[in-house]
Amino acid sequence: MHWSERRERFRSVIEGDRCVHPGSVFDPISARIAEELGFEVGMFAGSVASQTVLGSPDLIVLSLSEFADQAYRICRAGNLALLVDADHGYGNALNVRRTVEELETAGVSRR
Repeated sequence: MHWSERRERFRSVIEGDRCVHPGSVFDPISARIAEELGFEVGMFAGSVASQTVLGSPDLIVLSLSEFADQAYRICRAGNLALLVDADHGYGNALNVRRTVEELETAGVSRR
């Protein structure tokens, strides 16, 4: 899929001079609802992903693949720019690089 248009929108929103409140999303339907309600940006946090995908607290048991797959499902569902919190990076510096690459491939917006 092509994510360029939503990434350009995301960059213009965060480079603007106003405060932006992202809608918290966790699956495709919540992303569609957030978009319908007028949110410009969706936020998908690792803790929310752990609860949604595994039904467990954020104890770093959710894999990168599970997180990226859910992010892809969310991005595919609509046109909402998606910001993520993948704060533990899934390992060392090389894993962090792979995390960024996987999430970009999934459609997550980037600066």
